[in-house]
Order: sequence, then structure tokens, then C-alpha cells
Amino acid sequence: MDRVLGVLAGESLPADVLRAWCDSATLVLAADGGADRVLAVERRPHRVVGDLDSLSERARRLGLDVRHDPDQDCSDCDKLLRLAEECGASAVTLACVEGGYLDHLLAVLSSALRSPLSVRLALRTGVAWVLRAPARLQAATSPGRRVSLMPLLRCTGVRLEGVRWRLDGAELDWTGLVSLSNRAESDRIEARLAAGAALLFVQYPAEEVPFW
Repeated sequence: MDRVLGVLAGESLPADVLRAWCDSATLVLAADGGADRVLAVERRPHRVVGDLDSLSERARRLGLDVRHDPDQDCSDCDKLLRLAEECGASAVTLACVEGGYLDHLLAVLSSALRSPLSVRLALRTGVAWVLRAPARLQAATSPGRRVSLMPLLRCTGVRLEGVRWRLDGAELDWTGLVSLSNRAESDRIEARLAAGAALLFVQYPAEEVPFW
């Protein structure tokens, strides 16, 4: 299954952007209060999962397809990714992952690393892909746009092309080299990892999303 959107309960994307992501998806899943994010842009999630501690009374009264999962040993993001896998998805785009709680954003990245699915994040200023080695990803962009490749685990054999500061066989690590706020120099960038995991962020204006 393609075009699967998972909506969390973090800070919402601009209404027109989240609505466009929902309209372009073939399946919209929500984690707990993420259902209210979808409802706020006048759309309806196909399924909802979570411990339901942040789901509004309004959402509860709408007859949504809700799975109550009270397991406190995993996050709502874990539950959403597991539901996406059960629905036959091989990839999922997560929205509404940002906000005032850094620990929640880090937990989303942790969930993405644990999941067998291909995961990317729809962000307020662009799109980010969670890369797990061996990985190769090409992304369309425009010269001058911000590109960052941040290690989630220690990475070796890292290549980053189409940017001002290229990487060729580099090693990335939180205590060493990271590639922050690089700049695209062509209409396409390419990232490769031989080992490890990293987050590739590419800046996109609102009018260029969604894309799949």
C-alpha cells in the first residue's frame, strides 16, 4: 500500500498543508489526539490507535474506527507504525511530529528506527527521511535550499552529493562530524549510507508539498 499518512498529536502543520497531505493520501491513520489534528482541517482519519488519553470528546462521538491500545511500554507512534504495517504498508509519512516537547520528537525518531517500515517526516519547513543502511536516496530540490544529514546512529561510508559540502566515504557521529545546514547546488541531491542510520532533511516550500 502506498501513500500512507500517519498523523500524531504534536504541533500541527499549517491547515492547508495538512489538508493537502490528507487529500493526497490513500490511507490516513491517526495516533490518539492526532485524530483531532485531522478533524481540525475538516478531514477524517480512516483509523485511530492509541491509549486515547488525548483524544477529544468530540472525536469520540464521531464514530471513528478507533483501536484502544493501553500498552504503556510503547508510544503512540509505535502503535501507529504497527497499525500501518498491519494495513499492508511498506512506507509511511508522519505528520504533526514537531512541537514544544523535544523528548517526543526524539521518541518519534526512535520509533522510526525500530519499525521495519520506510519512514519520512512531513515537517513545517520541508521533508525528512529516516535512512537505515544500506541506504541510497535521491531527492529533487533546488539550488540554495537547506540540506542536512544528521546521524541517528554512527554512520560509515557516507556519501552526500549535489550539495556545496560533499561527503565521500565519511563517518558521521553525534560526537564527531555531522552535516548540518548544507546547501543544495543542483536540482537533485543523493545520500548514501554503508552502515548506520541518519536523518536526511531537505527544505521545501509549502507549495511543493505533498509529494510521494
